[in-house]
Amino acid sequence: SSKVYKMFGEASVRLRSSTNSEDLADFNGAGLYESYTATRKAGDLPSDEIPKVWASVWTYKAFEERSLWNIDHMSVQMAVAVHKGFPDELANGVIITQNIADYSVAGIYANIQVGETSITNPEGGELPEIISIIPSPPPARGVQSVLLQHSSLSPDSLILTDGEIYTLYQMVQQIQNRFADLYKVYPDALALDIEFKVMGTERKLIFKQVRPYIL
Repeated sequence: SSKVYKMFGEASVRLRSSTNSEDLADFNGAGLYESYTATRKAGDLPSDEIPKVWASVWTYKAFEERSLWNIDHMSVQMAVAVHKGFPDELANGVIITQNIADYSVAGIYANIQVGETSITNPEGGELPEIISIIPSPPPARGVQSVLLQHSSLSPDSLILTDGEIYTLYQMVQQIQNRFADLYKVYPDALALDIEFKVMGTERKLIFKQVRPYIL
């Protein structure tokens, strides 16, 4: 706990599960393991919550899912990512940096949801908004949004504004180019899975996680 306090001060922190038995070539595992929030309150300290993340390797649903896919239980390794909590979350989303809705059209693919409602494992079965964001044809500048599914929590309108969608697309392209350089591949050959949030009254875009996506 002392190391967490040294890094993040009084802020609450999110303890996120990450294992070597998810995002595999033939096994997704999204939402299979548990993540927790820790504070400075007794019973809710980082040292109280981290063991719960580790223990989620052995929940009934995780054990049964791995059994179904013939994954060796004893090969599972759990890591815990610690980052500052986001208490004022207006929206959250997951982006694939290729347009998996239509590979013949350039762009990105986004699942977006209101507030902090989970996209991968919603408790109430809420459906996310799904859009493809594609560059506008020349000579126009900007992007176009192709709506594939409305969010069940925002059935009448898109969650992000046109300006936010354009900014999101631009920032994703910067991330894509940076990781393409690191992996030494062309950007068009790379697919990333990016998690983001929209925070506070300023509706600030925060990118929380980037990892390779297996097509």
